[in-house]
Amino acid sequence: LKRLEGKLEGMKNPHKDFRLWMTTDPTDKFPLGILQKSLKVVTEPPDGLKLNMRSTYSKIDQAALESCPHPSYRPCVYVLTFLHAVVLER
Repeated sequence: LKRLEGKLEGMKNPHKDFRLWMTTDPTDKFPLGILQKSLKVVTEPPDGLKLNMRSTYSKIDQAALESCPHPSYRPCVYVLTFLHAVVLER
């Protein structure tokens, strides 16, 4: 990250469409220079597996769930939603 910070500071005339997307966990090792020059977006997942799964399912519309005729599609979506909720809890 220190090298990235140096390269970003060295950019004198970046392209007008240049964007850098980064994701991180909270840490004190993140370079302050990058942090100060950034637009920060913070999302906090809800507490608990059930709320995390409900949040994920609320972002999936019924048409998306019905778009695939394969009988294993919905169970696969459920398993991935559950896995995502478990990862968010850890």
